[in-house]
Amino acid sequence: MDILRKEINQIYEAQSLETESLDVTTVEDAKNTAETLAKAMGGCTVITDASCDRCYVYGQDLGILLGLSDVSNMYKEEQSSDEDEIYNRIHPKDLVEKRMLEYEFFKKINLVDTHDKKKYKAMCRIRIRDRQNNYIHIINSTQAIQLSPNGKIWLILCCYNLSPIQRCGDDIEPYIINTLNGEIITLDFKDRRKHILTVREKEILNLIKEGKASKNIADILEISVHTVNRHRQNIIEKLSVGNSIEAISAATSMGLL
Repeated sequence: MDILRKEINQIYEAQSLETESLDVTTVEDAKNTAETLAKAMGGCTVITDASCDRCYVYGQDLGILLGLSDVSNMYKEEQSSDEDEIYNRIHPKDLVEKRMLEYEFFKKINLVDTHDKKKYKAMCRIRIRDRQNNYIHIINSTQAIQLSPNGKIWLILCCYNLSPIQRCGDDIEPYIINTLNGEIITLDFKDRRKHILTVREKEILNLIKEGKASKNIADILEISVHTVNRHRQNIIEKLSVGNSIEAISAATSMGLL
């Protein structure tokens, strides 16, 4: 379950970075920066290369705490535009809102002038499972650190640090900041998350959860079986899952049912 991942990948793909001449030494410089930052803060950092759907993960003490590695100086490469090892440990509710933040962030910086794109940073506080499978609060930041020759988003830096505030809040406290002028854009995704599924889709998913077949659901709701099956497919696509059973699990963990 990872909603909006497809939409975010589409943002990357729409940039057509494969048509540009990119200097690979720039990637190595960015990786060195991420490694230095991870060591300095004792946290985890990730460089995402949007041109080839690959990311590079570095971790120090936080990597051990999160169960990503048994030793400091962790380094891993993933053939993915996301740091899946980390994302798979994020609380489902928080992952949805983090995706919404990423989506709004990349939409925003795609619209600003090229020389302003690297001035923006997305920030939030999320819950990630640690080595003992207990959720701990982590501060996360995301920013573009290198643009392509044509001014497209190329290399992205993501940082994870242990939060000094370990109490639960209502949301991930998302915001976007302009690091040059201090502008802070506060966002709220609680209502948007709750309305990922329509009222009808929630009705149908609850009936599926009760063990009702499509024909039974159609009779109960006085709609056609075709309509029920269309809603089933919409639910599966919205929640980025493979079937109705996974949809029930995902919707429950996200607090939608």
